[in-house]
Amino acid sequence: MVDEPVRIGIIGCDGYARELIQRVWTLPGEGVIAAAVSPDVSTAGAEALRDRGVPVYDRVEDFLSDDGFEAVINVTPIHLHARLTRQCLRAGYPVWMEKPPTATVQELDALVEEAESLGLPVAVNFNSLYGGLIQELKGELVAGRYGAVGRVRGVGAWIRSEDYFTRSDWSGRLRVGADWILDGSMNNPFAHVLCNGLYFAASDHDALASPVRVTAELYHANDIETEDTSSLRVETREGVEVLTHFTLAPETEIPPTTVIETDRAVLTLVDFESLRIHWRDGGVEERSSRRDNRVEMLEHLCRAVRTGEAYRCPLAMCRPFTLAVNAGFDSAGEVLPVPEARITRRPRDGSIAVAVRDLSTHLRTAHDEAALLSELGVPWARSGRPIDTDAYACFPTRFSTVPEPVAES
Repeated sequence: MVDEPVRIGIIGCDGYARELIQRVWTLPGEGVIAAAVSPDVSTAGAEALRDRGVPVYDRVEDFLSDDGFEAVINVTPIHLHARLTRQCLRAGYPVWMEKPPTATVQELDALVEEAESLGLPVAVNFNSLYGGLIQELKGELVAGRYGAVGRVRGVGAWIRSEDYFTRSDWSGRLRVGADWILDGSMNNPFAHVLCNGLYFAASDHDALASPVRVTAELYHANDIETEDTSSLRVETREGVEVLTHFTLAPETEIPPTTVIETDRAVLTLVDFESLRIHWRDGGVEERSSRRDNRVEMLEHLCRAVRTGEAYRCPLAMCRPFTLAVNAGFDSAGEVLPVPEARITRRPRDGSIAVAVRDLSTHLRTAHDEAALLSELGVPWARSGRPIDTDAYACFPTRFSTVPEPVAES
């Protein structure tokens, strides 16, 4: 517990922002919400804050003029992350920004440079990285308990109805106006799995493994611009291969799962909170997380403000993640539609859920065999072009099928 609760300002009052607010309220000794800003101050979340005496502004400029907080949680759409974080930094506040940090590596690099020039820290809320179970496992990997890591595999399939992709003006989009978003399975709902894979592949405790070559395939079954299905291979400087397979259009769901292959064991992490260790000599160990990793994240962030300790997931550390996503889009070249003949539709919670026949099976097989979908001979799959990333500094390099941006009001 910190000596004095950290006074927190938050950009956002509802949706995921409200989930974080409610978790802060369970930690009165660590932090307090002192101010908020939202373009709509009439929502239930805004009202709940005002009921607790928290001022809610409708303009970021007015919010940043409030001197009642010490750090800002930035819970905004992907294409606004960099812009609003920069605005908060220039007003003198450290920022805890939502994942993914930025849509492109050039945005991330510029933001890191500005934060360093201002001497202010920026943390990224890849909340699973802050969890005690993940930290314990990473420490053991670095210490060599399981031997050398050879490959990390991730898989996940969640059913998302059409209303998921119409919930906002940026959902399912590649860009809004001139701003890249790159929404999709690997850069949004399953971003934690990809980030964790790179984290476990790195030999240093406080690092993600650096991609040197990326090959990817991107598809969509829903009527969206971006991908809802991805198959990604990342070759890293550490010599560890990271493969991920995700979809938001399955027939059946697959929980977020990460498998770490080492000399001495195969470790399987399910839902970020359940770990099974299969030792190659036949032994088995099991562990589970007993705490909400978002709560653990908030505790760490508040403590870092008070003690000055380094953030567990600083902005600069996340570059390999953004690089993998950007190079993945460039590798694919375009997002391919799944043939209509392979698609089924069914009612779900008042909406329609789109599913690709046999996709859950294809993903499980690709995951088990450490193969991309095209390498399995999936009839509608097409291989991407490997992208070398050593000098990669700006997205896109060949993702050129997107229409020229049109300014939007």
